[in-house]
Amino acid sequence: MSEKAKKIIENLETAKFRCYFPECKGLCCKNGRPGLSESEITMIEANIEKFKPLLRPESLSLLDKSGFMTKRKKEGRRTLARAGGWCIFSNEGCVLQKIGASEGEKWKYKPSLCVLFPVSQDLGESNWYIRQKGYKQEAWDLFCLERTPTEKTHAVESLKDEIEYLEKHICKLQK
Repeated sequence: MSEKAKKIIENLETAKFRCYFPECKGLCCKNGRPGLSESEITMIEANIEKFKPLLRPESLSLLDKSGFMTKRKKEGRRTLARAGGWCIFSNEGCVLQKIGASEGEKWKYKPSLCVLFPVSQDLGESNWYIRQKGYKQEAWDLFCLERTPTEKTHAVESLKDEIEYLEKHICKLQK
């Protein structure tokens, strides 16, 4: 674990996290409505034709009818639309990630808030944290956020790629 990560992620040394995908079917994509930056919106718009062949029928219908964004804002950012209760880009995993991976860069098109999950930051705060049940009044009831005594997976290990992404891409932008 880098010293930088220890400094910017307040509960990194104690947090536990294990992703259960594909067993969970991507529950974080079911009710999640991540806000996108303007550059993320522009990038998805410019590449939308690449994603269409992998979209679910209800996602294609919604995309044709009203696009991939909602008018709703979360922390000042427009949010991704949902089709059939799931993120418009969810289809047995993230379509954006699948296309990025096929091009050699799995997170090329995926919104940063999705890439970083469960690493999060409160609006107006500089430090980051790992979302956990019982930590900072976590409201999302996902079993991957459970900190049970039987969970052995330390977030510092399971979120290695996400922490590296945070250090390289996000923290650089916040300087």
